[in-house]
Amino acid sequence: MQCKDYVDEIASEIGVKPNLFSLFLWDPKLALEIFFGPCTPYQYHLQGPGKWAGARGAILTQREQIIKPLRTRILTSDQAPYSVPFWLKSVCVALRLFVLTLVIIKG
Repeated sequence: MQCKDYVDEIASEIGVKPNLFSLFLWDPKLALEIFFGPCTPYQYHLQGPGKWAGARGAILTQREQIIKPLRTRILTSDQAPYSVPFWLKSVCVALRLFVLTLVIIKG
């Protein structure tokens, strides 16, 4: 049995499994995020025992919550973005030197 199926079965027994049909009628944005987004425990806090008022907001911002720890630094606006990666510049310089060496040897 898959973990998601097991959790949904337990949530149905307790009465906390979200009803997607009623969510599509009353809050389609939230329903789409639950249906197509990642499965998180927040969706089991929308109704029933343990209902949490911040569950909707947490579900709608969960993608930002996932990406935030992956950002290692914030670039300031005064830093110029690099248009060409350093390794590409290095390859071009090496290629030029090689071609110049061939021209000198043959000429």
